[in-house]
Amino acid sequence: MGAVIDGCCPEPVAGPVVDARALRHAWTALGPLALGDWPVRYDLVQHREKTLAVLDEVLAGLYLAVDADGRLRWLGKAHRNGGVGARLRDHFRHPERARVFAGVFAVAADPFSPPKAIKAAEGRTADLVGLRGRMGPRTWPVVTEAQWLALVTSRPASRVVRPRAAGDGTGDRPVAPA
Repeated sequence: MGAVIDGCCPEPVAGPVVDARALRHAWTALGPLALGDWPVRYDLVQHREKTLAVLDEVLAGLYLAVDADGRLRWLGKAHRNGGVGARLRDHFRHPERARVFAGVFAVAADPFSPPKAIKAAEGRTADLVGLRGRMGPRTWPVVTEAQWLALVTSRPASRVVRPRAAGDGTGDRPVAPA
């Protein structure tokens, strides 16, 4: 990683500039679990508390923290109470992260997504953006393409619905008794 600030921890190593390509990879890594609009940059300098309050509503998903130059400083995931906002507050307990994180892009996921699927999407994003070995000792989950696909396309229980009752005007017809 980088220089040690305030005797605490090393500053996160800068990665590539987060551009439309990196955001597309984060979005597609979530597959059908992705929710909401295309990710936009949220300010973490002048409007930190307002941004964190907004990101408290993103309960599951991926986030890309960037420095003032738009370079990736952290790729992470959230899947817990408090969501992305809580994860960023955890990061801000480290003075060097609080100092260099100037903005964040959040890619929301269905909050009922399996935690393993969100973890797999984080690893898939790291691979698609080419982060492994580029950002110091940071590590991301390792999954094969087949494992990732199986996890993100599995249907959470909240999306499983009962079949419509026959004869309700939807075109379903009862099956004739045998």
